[in-house]
Order: sequence, then C-alpha cells, then structure tokens
Amino acid sequence: MAKPTIYKKGKRTKERMLNEKQGYMRDKMKKWFAAWCGLTAACAMTTSCSMMQDDLDDCPTGLYLSFKYDYNLQRADMFNDHVGAVTVYVFDEEGRYVTKQEEANVPGHAPLSSPLYTMRMNLAPGKYKFLVLAGQKDYEAQLAGGGARFVRREPGAGDAMEGALDVTLDRVAGASGWEVAHGGLPLDTLWHGMELSAAEVFEGKPTYDTISLVRDTKHINVSLREIDDPTQMDVANYDFRIIDRNARILWDNSLDEAEQVAYTPYAAWNTDDRVPATDAEGNDLGQPGHIAHVEFMTSRILYHEDAADDGILSVTNRETGVEVIRVNLPDMLCRLRKYADIYRYSPQEFLDRGYDYQMDFFLKGGELAYVNIGISVLNWSVRVQFEEL
Repeated sequence: MAKPTIYKKGKRTKERMLNEKQGYMRDKMKKWFAAWCGLTAACAMTTSCSMMQDDLDDCPTGLYLSFKYDYNLQRADMFNDHVGAVTVYVFDEEGRYVTKQEEANVPGHAPLSSPLYTMRMNLAPGKYKFLVLAGQKDYEAQLAGGGARFVRREPGAGDAMEGALDVTLDRVAGASGWEVAHGGLPLDTLWHGMELSAAEVFEGKPTYDTISLVRDTKHINVSLREIDDPTQMDVANYDFRIIDRNARILWDNSLDEAEQVAYTPYAAWNTDDRVPATDAEGNDLGQPGHIAHVEFMTSRILYHEDAADDGILSVTNRETGVEVIRVNLPDMLCRLRKYADIYRYSPQEFLDRGYDYQMDFFLKGGELAYVNIGISVLNWSVRVQFEEL
C-alpha cells in the first residue's frame, strides 16, 4: 500500500497545491453527482407510471393476464409445461364482443413456457369479460395439420358472449352415423377458460387477472386379452368404438348434444408375451399370447343424471358380429374416483380433471370377464369384475 504524503508546516509547494486542487475537484464532483441523483429521483417520482397519462412501453399500464392449468388430478399448475398457444376473446361489461389477442410458442421463442408469462392487453379503461381457448399450437397451425380439428366459430363485433363462440370437432358421415375423421392422428389438445366477473382496467395503472383453464380432450388407451386362449387375440378381429354426443362445445364449455358421433381408434397394434402362454387351466399353449391395443382421443366426457345419456365404449368381434364389450364410459372411468374421496370430487369434476386413462379388458371364452381401469401419473387403478373366473 502506498504511504500517504505528509506535508510539513510552512511554505506550500507546487505538489501540495496540485493535490489540494485535485481534492477540491473531487469534492465538487461528488457534490454535483449527489445533487444530480437527487434531481433524477425527484423527477422519477414526479413522472412515475402511476401518475403518467401516456401509455409508455416501460410502464406497467393496461391489463396483464396470467393463466393457470391446475384443474387436474395432480392439483399442480401445468400451464407452462402443457399449453403452447392461447387465444383470449374480450367482451365488454355487457358481454358484447370487443377484440381478441393470441400468443403461441414457436421454434426458437416459447414465451408461454416461462413461469413468469403474462399476456399484456392494451385495453381502454373499462370493465371486461373473457373467453379463452388454448392448445399445444396456434389455431392456424391446427387448421393446417392433418386429422380431425376443433373448428372455431368466432364472434363478430358486438356479438353477445352467450352463443358468440363455439368449437366443433371434424366429423364425416360413416356407415352408422357421424364419425370423427382423425386420419390416424391424435386430436389437438383443447383447453377452455372464462372470466365472467368483469375485470376493470384503469387509466394510468396496471390491472392483473388470472384465468383458470380446464382440459376438454381425453386420451384413453384400451387393451384386450383373452384368458382361455391368449394366442388367438388379434386387434384386427375387433371393432372398437366410443359413441357419444360431444362433438360441439359451446361458449361456456357445455355441450350441444344434438348429434351422436362415433370415435374410432387413431392407433391400433398387437403386443406379444415373452414366454409361451397358458390357458385358463394352466396348460402350456406352446406359443406366446397376444394383447390387442388401441388408443382413442375424445372431446369432453359428461356424466349425466340419466345413465342412458352417457357415452358408450363398444367392442365387437368382426368375425362373429357379437358385441363382446359394451360399458358406460363415464361410469367406468369414475370408478377410480374413490381414490380422491378426500377431495370430494363429483363425478363430473373427476372426469374434467382427469385426461389420460387406461382400460384393460379381459375376455373369457369370448365374453367379458373383468376390466382393470387406471389413470396415468397417479398410478391409481381399480378392478371391475363381470363374471366368476
């Protein structure tokens, strides 16, 4: 460390005079800088965003919408992990359509993946209501893709919220009515959300709001195995169908159930056991057994007061024409609800929270013996017996 300069009393040297001058200039600069900082702070306070009338980009004004998807059985917010695109339809306080705004993840830029994501909407002061549709990719990309799509009927200027927006799943005329035209592809995932309690946007200060989403699309994996002779099982010998009335979803996420529609599997395959199969009596059959697998995706599933109105899962043997399985789909899926009794889910809430199901059917002599029903992630399962083995 350098030693400080020590001056003797007496005559002022040039060096001493120079150092005094430099010290004076340093003190003056410090005082000037402190005064400048104070003035800047005062100006900032005077022109803070809460007192400004102009909408500047660096000021938090307007509406900031956040989204969450925790309406699931995991009870965890999975918005940032699952949702890739969101469209917000804006209505005024009277429920008349005003505008829409959308944002989506694209290659190299995924804003919705950030836990801090919010959508800023530059709305005029007033009260607003919102309807939200979300997916894994933006709507234009969904329309450009193959397979069945949820086609939107969007509102026009001034349209009333009730009836202004709905989505209809692509379907075509089949041998026995309407069928979903999936083209061998899963459905695009669809989420719905709404905010009917008007959020107020103010002049010169920000408004924050959060909208919760519910997933409408369901994934159901079905497997089929024969107990007596597993070697004879072949997915090609069976016709799998889900029959329901859920192709059209209305503005408030209710269903227009006027039309019946049939879902067929978008994927089907067989798997083989690794060891030779045995029959019901334990006899070695000399070759591996087979399991048939199919995968469905459907629109929202409803649990009705009248079970006759519920959707049906049907499996028919194509060789014999015999319907070997016909079960009430929402009732079967809700058998898993006993694991969530602590949360007191209603049957409908359970169906809306769940989205990825497994149903393993076992036939004995060509007739339904029992089914194991499970739901992914949580590892819940239940066995429903249909006859004595």
